[in-house]
Amino acid sequence: MTITTIVGRFFLLMIALVATPSMAPSQCRLCAAPTAPRVIAARPLNIEIETSLDLGRAADSGRGGSIVLDERTGARHIVGLTDLGGVALTGRVRLTGEPFRHVRVSLPGSVRLLSPDGSGLDAVDLRTDLPPDPVLDANGRLGFAFGGRLVVKGRTSGDFRGRIPIVADYQ
Repeated sequence: MTITTIVGRFFLLMIALVATPSMAPSQCRLCAAPTAPRVIAARPLNIEIETSLDLGRAADSGRGGSIVLDERTGARHIVGLTDLGGVALTGRVRLTGEPFRHVRVSLPGSVRLLSPDGSGLDAVDLRTDLPPDPVLDANGRLGFAFGGRLVVKGRTSGDFRGRIPIVADYQ
């Protein structure tokens, strides 16, 4: 099989978005029913990106395929492409904030990756290894990994990069 297109390194940078709790809403004396004030966190919730997601290198013969990076094990599975090696890394994130607080973390459904020449690929099925109801530990920390699937269609080549918006908030 002749490889006609080389798909370069797939590298995703993360944009950390932290939704901090706002001040408790003002009580309205003319309103029908007062609302309960929101609990204000003593420490803001912060996101630190420890490792960017990197799917390694692969080549496409023109038929397309995908690269899947498992968020729990870090195992890379390549379908329809030729593995050219490189280090595949799950993304690693650390949250810090108020101890024992429940948090909500969300990732987008897909992210568009672009190469310097403007061609693009989609990273989809982005998932974390977080439990269903994540909680910061006694030190106010919580680390997690994430992975996803890169979809390669047609003849595309280059060094693809993109940004993943990660949103975290206290529950």
